[in-house]
Amino acid sequence: MLRARKMIAQAPLALLVIAAALSASPARAESDANARALAVQLFDQAEALVQKQQFSEACPKYAESFRLDPQLGALIYLAECYEKNGQLASAWGSFREAEEMALKRGDERAPHARERASALHPRLDYLQISVPKTARVAGLQVLRDGVLVAETSWGNPAPIDAGKHHIEARAPGYKSWQIDVVVAGEASSTAVSVLPLVVDPDAAAQANNRAETPGTPQRIAAIATGGVGLVALGVAGFFGLSAQSSYSDSKPLCNENNVCTPDGTDLRSKAEDKALVATVATGVGLAALGTATILWFTAPKAQPKEQPKSARAPRERRWGIAPHRSAWGVELVGAF
Repeated sequence: MLRARKMIAQAPLALLVIAAALSASPARAESDANARALAVQLFDQAEALVQKQQFSEACPKYAESFRLDPQLGALIYLAECYEKNGQLASAWGSFREAEEMALKRGDERAPHARERASALHPRLDYLQISVPKTARVAGLQVLRDGVLVAETSWGNPAPIDAGKHHIEARAPGYKSWQIDVVVAGEASSTAVSVLPLVVDPDAAAQANNRAETPGTPQRIAAIATGGVGLVALGVAGFFGLSAQSSYSDSKPLCNENNVCTPDGTDLRSKAEDKALVATVATGVGLAALGTATILWFTAPKAQPKEQPKSARAPRERRWGIAPHRSAWGVELVGAF
């Protein structure tokens, strides 16, 4: 019975999930259909460009068509376009990806992709980016054509397309180092070594300005506590004056023996209550101000930077007369 109730309680939740999925599926299907339609359109445009031998314009369209609708045929056509455009490393990588995709799908085009990749392998160009220890600083990033090169790849020759490539090394607080290298093509090897970065004075100054002074959090707490103390003293002053006013208003309603009318008794009672609030608020305010003072004056201070010897103040010179240490008489001595 308990299990049946549990299933009944869960049924509305399941129905809601199914309903949400059903309501979302038409929009998702429409989006997928639009992506496939655009992929087909781009593929046809790429085919037309290939017929005109305009490979540099056709390859990006093949690539975008495959991104929108990852079909094995589009990937193979893209690899062939790269090869015809002289981008041998891109072609080799695309054929390898096509082989892997075909094997996963059980597609018969896997051997074709493998053969094309194997034929391209001896023709590949390689670029090696080395980063010596002298150039490795905190936060160092190395980019090739704007793409981050993983640290595990530093010093390892990597396949690359022929042509000009932009290498950049950057790190916080340093000026970026950049160089353009030209890969000749057809089984060439090119090596680049990153030079040590130069400190950027402007970046260092900005970092120093952003650095938090020691004791800043404690001083902020002191200011906040002091603010609470001032507010408490303000409240104490208000209720103190109000208590005096109530007591003054009660005097005409009370005699010398403090026997009062009902209204006078009420005023005296209110005066006492207000006086109590004023006393408590005064204690809180003084305690808060005392705490704030302690926090402020005990906060750590920034250590002064050591000045260079040329900037140090000259030592005081002192002269005096003292007995001579090895003979009779006196001598003039000085301290520097």
